[in-house]
Amino acid sequence: MNAFLASAAVALVLAVVAATVLGEVNKPVDMAFSTSSARVSHN
Repeated sequence: MNAFLASAAVALVLAVVAATVLGEVNKPVDMAFSTSSARVSHN
């Protein structure tokens, strides 16, 4: 029983860390692909 609770706690911590890291890494598409030489217009 202790092993199950420990593994559940570790899985929960890993999920929270992964969600936090992915939330920080992801950028909106207009920021992720904007450069000084690329122009994207809606026309």
